[in-house]
Amino acid sequence: MDFDELMEKGNQLRKENKYEEALDVYQAALKVDKRRPEAWNMKASTLGLLNKTDEAIECFDRSLELDFENEQTWFLKGMTLFAINRFNEADSCFDKAVNADPHNPVYWKYKGMVLSQLNHNADALKCLDNALELDPDDEAVLVFRHTVVEALEKEENI
Repeated sequence: MDFDELMEKGNQLRKENKYEEALDVYQAALKVDKRRPEAWNMKASTLGLLNKTDEAIECFDRSLELDFENEQTWFLKGMTLFAINRFNEADSCFDKAVNADPHNPVYWKYKGMVLSQLNHNADALKCLDNALELDPDDEAVLVFRHTVVEALEKEENI
């Protein structure tokens, strides 16, 4: 199989929740062409689904070596770091994603969420408001924004 066929097969296996098999196929795709960031990203995100986060982060780093400006890779790496409570590192990744594509509401949402985890609630609120300006129908942002506003009110009353 060529690279594209392997990627398609890996993606199908992922959809079927066959993560170990998908991982093998993405590895095969990387043997065909190790200079394709999308293969490193798919391998990394699949490793993340298998709770192999250190390996996932290494793969995201390999992808970034090939394409340092890829905001999707920065975002996915940030999500992985966020999931394992490495909030400062996740914040740095989300910064890069937001700066590369400030019109993506999902990037703003997760930037706001990580800032909230770091107790930077005023900045978190700004990010969540940016997300809502871009996507006013995102119920999750509305709910989380309410939590951040409550946290800010508690800070003011202390």
